[in-house]
Amino acid sequence: MIRPWILLAALVLAAPLAADAAVPVVAATGEVPALVDVAWLETHRKDVVVVDLQAPKAFESFHIPGSVNLPYAVWRTHAPKGNKDPSVLESMLPPPARLAAMLGAAGIGDDDHVVIAATGQGAGDLASAARVYWTFKVLGHDAVSVLDGGLVGYAKAGRRLVQGTERRAPTLFKAKLRPDMVPDAAGVQTLIAAGAQPVDARSEGEFVGIYTGDNDERPGTIPGARNLPYDWVTADGSGRMRSPGALRELFTARGIDPEGTQVHFCHSGSRAALTWFASYAVLGNHDAKLYDGSMMEWAQRKDLPIATEIELCDAC
Repeated sequence: MIRPWILLAALVLAAPLAADAAVPVVAATGEVPALVDVAWLETHRKDVVVVDLQAPKAFESFHIPGSVNLPYAVWRTHAPKGNKDPSVLESMLPPPARLAAMLGAAGIGDDDHVVIAATGQGAGDLASAARVYWTFKVLGHDAVSVLDGGLVGYAKAGRRLVQGTERRAPTLFKAKLRPDMVPDAAGVQTLIAAGAQPVDARSEGEFVGIYTGDNDERPGTIPGARNLPYDWVTADGSGRMRSPGALRELFTARGIDPEGTQVHFCHSGSRAALTWFASYAVLGNHDAKLYDGSMMEWAQRKDLPIATEIELCDAC
């Protein structure tokens, strides 16, 4: 596999010194755009803090000037090795107090407008950025945007990436938790009973029950779910979002009301963050929810219903 910094190096050397390709900038709540392009970022560089989600070594090799490095791994919990307790899940939202302390130590305060930059190699990177966007929203911080195309898009636009490390003076970040944005399994059941549409952002194989994320998980999906693979909301599986019009058509084609209440889930709440972002941030549907526990929680609990379209007998 090509290391991200090698890919970026090639892009920097090959990037044309030309104007940026047209990328839609979609406004979210108020005046803060949810999705920004390279041209917007360059115009507002002095007014924002770029949060880079690369691993530290990759960050030292290439990053946007002035960025703060907070690797994606620090935005999620880590269960003990060999954990079999379904109540102790991997890759969940860390405690808000821990996140607030991390952000303050990184020099990010309550009044800062944050722009999240993933590597941008594909839909998975954009999903990581969307997950961090969701985390800021959960913490009550609305001044947050995602860089469409990430670092790859930045380099392709002919912009300069730098090496080394970056530091900002520590400050205070106060979390104002929005618990309604983090429904647990019981909350998801309540939402569905009230008419919410479950949206499964996993692959079709996982959706119908051929694949599972873990041996302890039952195959299948949440009953009544519609399947919208997360990479479909990007332009050809890339690190760039589709247009709002295309997203609306895509949701409708998959039997999902773009304006209805939705519960987005996947295996651990990362891929689903991207379909949630498409609905909540790009299409402006604030009745869209992200289920953090996703199938990693739901499929392990025998008291929760599950629907399996294809059941195979591997021992037959």
